[in-house]
Amino acid sequence: MAHRFIEDSGYAREGFAALYDAYRPRPPTILLDTLCRIAATERPALVVDLGTGTGLSAREWSERAEQVVGVEANEAMVAEARRVTAAANVAYVSGFAHETELDDGCADIVTCSQSLHWMEPEPTFAEAARILRPGGVFAAYDYDPAPLVQPDVDAVWDDYLRRRREARELRGIPSGGDVWPKREHLDRMRASAHFRHCREIALHAVVAGTADSLVGFARSIGLSGDATEEELGIRDLDVAAHRVLGDRELPFLWSYRVRYGVK
Repeated sequence: MAHRFIEDSGYAREGFAALYDAYRPRPPTILLDTLCRIAATERPALVVDLGTGTGLSAREWSERAEQVVGVEANEAMVAEARRVTAAANVAYVSGFAHETELDDGCADIVTCSQSLHWMEPEPTFAEAARILRPGGVFAAYDYDPAPLVQPDVDAVWDDYLRRRREARELRGIPSGGDVWPKREHLDRMRASAHFRHCREIALHAVVAGTADSLVGFARSIGLSGDATEEELGIRDLDVAAHRVLGDRELPFLWSYRVRYGVK
């Protein structure tokens, strides 16, 4: 199986897909510009987004590419993606990343946005290479666990992440990246021999954020088994974020790690 699902992920919980779509960050323009540059195309004919979730990445590509196809195995996520996508040039396919059923060499760019750590690497790389044209680019991009906001708020966020780890360890629940850690994506891409050139780069984006959007992002990560928001410290994060930020909208700095391979 090229996808696996952790029970704790929350993806099957009622209403979670909408929460995920509302508060998870979208890939920034600089990321799309950079991948087009590497693929040597100003306007890709086809972008395929593997593990597309609710289509956050697929929708961002809709104004840059002629056609976009999002592939997703979770039916709740696919349903939400179709509900919120208005662009006529974006289509969604229910299925696994290693079984897209798309034509050989049809895509300029294949992406995994915050999703490769859910997929068995080798069959995913093989499928990406199969559907890419010569010179096309496969890219896995992930944002850091939280944006840079303000030191007092960032410290409470660190405490929230610590509590999440403790809750998982107490319940014996693995995290999404335990089996195929993100830090090893590049090494696995190189070892696969499906790409002639691989590299990792870091990009940054500044996005307006509020106390509510930060807390919403925390909730979009899901709970750890039966852990409560109080146990995880989401209430503390809510109080700290509103105390420091109030109702203001501030620039949040998001950092992205991009691992890419050129066919």
